[in-house]
Amino acid sequence: MTAHTPTVGADQALKSKHRAMWALGDYPRLAQAMIPDLGAVLVEACAVGPADRVLDVAAGSGNAAIPAALTGASVVASDLTPELLESGLLSARERGATLEWREADAESLPFGDAEFDVVTSCLGVMFAPHHQAAADELVRAPRRGPAATAVGRRAARARPARRPGRRGAGAPPTAASPTSRTGSPRWTGSWPTWQRATTQERARW
Repeated sequence: MTAHTPTVGADQALKSKHRAMWALGDYPRLAQAMIPDLGAVLVEACAVGPADRVLDVAAGSGNAAIPAALTGASVVASDLTPELLESGLLSARERGATLEWREADAESLPFGDAEFDVVTSCLGVMFAPHHQAAADELVRAPRRGPAATAVGRRAARARPARRPGRRGAGAPPTAASPTSRTGSPRWTGSWPTWQRATTQERARW
């Protein structure tokens, strides 16, 4: 697991609020309406297949994890919010997909180094407060090779620094990174195994 130091208490409080915020409303319905095919596009871009062990980080209700599982891959979907995982489990059953669902923090994943063939994140990782910590985890978990892939908004198209539901999420710690930086080369350029999927769906963000 990757360790990071800034204001641990403030981080924990913020993540508790994020967890509660993402459990409100109907995120699975929203994702289906706004990005219905983006997870499948990501899985195809990663060439996921039956021989792969896949970790989907900040998986939500399984936008990418379920399509990955439907290829026959062995998939673990991890997310900070257990309510989203429960929704994903029901959706996976309806679609005939079998995968593991694990509650986990994207900045401190409970998995060993090089435990997976492919690590993905379909938008979710950009909401982690500390981008570098999340990035380090994304490239720690896969085996050697270009195996970590995430999709986020382009910095040039991003709105001013803001998080969904910010009124309920609370003010972020001073060391937290805004989501608008997620797609910038400064954020991704130093990752040795980082790939970025270029899709029409991504351009909408």
